[in-house]
Amino acid sequence: MPVETDQYLGWVALGLTPGLGPRMFGKLLRALGSPEAIFRASLTELESHRLPVAVAQEIHSQRPLSAAAKEIAQTQQFGAKLVTWDEPTYPAALLQIYDPPPFLYVAGNVEVLSKNSLSIVGARRPTTYGNLMSERLGKDLAARGLVIVSGLARGIDACAHQGAISATGGETVAVLGTGIDVVYPKENKKL
Repeated sequence: MPVETDQYLGWVALGLTPGLGPRMFGKLLRALGSPEAIFRASLTELESHRLPVAVAQEIHSQRPLSAAAKEIAQTQQFGAKLVTWDEPTYPAALLQIYDPPPFLYVAGNVEVLSKNSLSIVGARRPTTYGNLMSERLGKDLAARGLVIVSGLARGIDACAHQGAISATGGETVAVLGTGIDVVYPKENKKL
């Protein structure tokens, strides 16, 4: 399903606004109701929410909207989806953390995000035994219906993902610290 530009434009624009972190993004959304309402707000109203002056001016200028349109076009070209925290496919457990990201970029089956999951993370240079155990745990847990979540890093993370994939019906989620179109380390691209 392609990303609908209008539906996500304000979300991505706020995400690209310099100096506006997830916590303040969330506070603004709760206070004003929607990204569109935030971009319609006056400069005075934005500043009344304790935004730094430069951030309030950037939002009021509407400049982030054009950058967001480009970002959404690239997301569509990559075949990824956006999921905002007001959508049913946004992981409910993620909403329970202190600073949930207002939206996620997702490549693959978005429904996997709502399933029971377990994270396996560890050393990037583990022992041979550590690699074997990580892969075995990933496979055994995935075979029992858990989605294995990790960061796609080399070592324990990669072995856990590999184990999950090797299980019949196994599913895995890689949480990337880079852009969704950047696999790091490169050796995990096939994974």
